[in-house]
Amino acid sequence: MVGEDGAPGGAVDFDATFQAFRARSHTLGPSDGALEEWRRGRSRFAVWVLRILEHAVVERMARVATALGDAIVPVPAHDAHVTAFVAGFPCAGEPRHDDDVPWRVLGEQGVALRAALAAPIELHVGGANACASCAFLDVHDASGALAAARHALARIHPEVRFAPYVPHVTVGRFQDTRAAAPLAAVLARLRDERPITLTIGALELVTFDATDEGHPTLVTERVVKLGGAEGVAAPRRVVAT
Repeated sequence: MVGEDGAPGGAVDFDATFQAFRARSHTLGPSDGALEEWRRGRSRFAVWVLRILEHAVVERMARVATALGDAIVPVPAHDAHVTAFVAGFPCAGEPRHDDDVPWRVLGEQGVALRAALAAPIELHVGGANACASCAFLDVHDASGALAAARHALARIHPEVRFAPYVPHVTVGRFQDTRAAAPLAAVLARLRDERPITLTIGALELVTFDATDEGHPTLVTERVVKLGGAEGVAAPRRVVAT
């Protein structure tokens, strides 16, 4: 995907991202054995996210998912989110693999987040887009607050990342490899949407079942409130920071 690494002041060219998808011959569906190769026997994966509770965004996700039909496996409405930072596989002791991250380090990241961000994060959610593996909604970090959060987390521990960071709301992953052109034509009609402004008052550390090939439920492990904000997403289990 075309984008930047989250540096303050940077901007993602989402139109270029869409044109790159349009130029593809096929989508990138799941590969046999890829999940097992990534897991290496581990079961849960951790990500810092901004949960989305705004009905207008959830409704836009649903419209895009309906338009794409059986091409995608949709993200459930209750797990709508923006990925802020990919943390890795949590471990109790010392890391064995390059994408392991100790629980104590995740705790330190939470402390760093709260110190770095004095106010809620404002984002603008745009129209439909896609990369090789999924359909999504554009997310614009106009104030640079999301970038600041990413820098605070990266100072504690490097991110697990295989492609440039592009802020987005995933609508659904492509469930197989198929011609991209018909899907691009559908998405093109849903790109020119008015921005939806979000003010999000907390970041959440979530984990999910890495053995699930669909869209596994995000389980909240820690909530970091920003600038004294109230009203975070109702977690399933929480360590408050």
